[in-house]
Amino acid sequence: MLGMIRVLTMQDEVAIGLHGRVIEQRYGLPVTSVCIPDQPQGIYDDATDRESVPKIVVAAQQLVEQGCTSIGISCAADPALEETRQAVNVPVYGAGSCAAHLALTAASRVGVLTILEEAPLLIRRILGESYIGTERPEGVRTTLDLNTPQGKEAAMAAALRLQEKGAEAIVLACTGFVTMNFAPELERRLGIRAIDPIVALGAAASVHWQRENDEVQAG
Repeated sequence: MLGMIRVLTMQDEVAIGLHGRVIEQRYGLPVTSVCIPDQPQGIYDDATDRESVPKIVVAAQQLVEQGCTSIGISCAADPALEETRQAVNVPVYGAGSCAAHLALTAASRVGVLTILEEAPLLIRRILGESYIGTERPEGVRTTLDLNTPQGKEAAMAAALRLQEKGAEAIVLACTGFVTMNFAPELERRLGIRAIDPIVALGAAASVHWQRENDEVQAG
């Protein structure tokens, strides 16, 4: 069981479980999802990132106590990734770092689309010399701004700017892009590979899950 931690505070259980269902439907991996408290706009700057860290750690510990055998942090900034890995004894996956690793299998020139001022540091480190730059949708500050008609068009325009810079693939460095199912439309309209961070996280987590299943079946 993968325990998915959403960093946007929500009350609707269907909404909380959305990213987990993407993974369940694509990989067959069972997922249980929770959200951290008191962050109604999610993570969009250094202050909200720092604020989220202890909440994510506590959520991960609770999920492991409930039987989860791996943890996913549903935020492309990978908040609390190292802290959570130190706090629990199961694999912990960050959506951003998973997306960056997957991007390197698809292209040698990779751009980053984010709602932050700049690409998350871990993503840039992983991409290394393949990183060609970052774009941010105009007028978008939080994930809530992104999931609007105006935010969607601004994101598409920003992706086009990355393509014009020479990007062969784009890391969608906000899990809000998953909520709006942006990757398929970006690929259709621009003809460029779009790396969905939750799909990437699911790919990584499913390898561990399959190994667990194989060990159980082997007895």
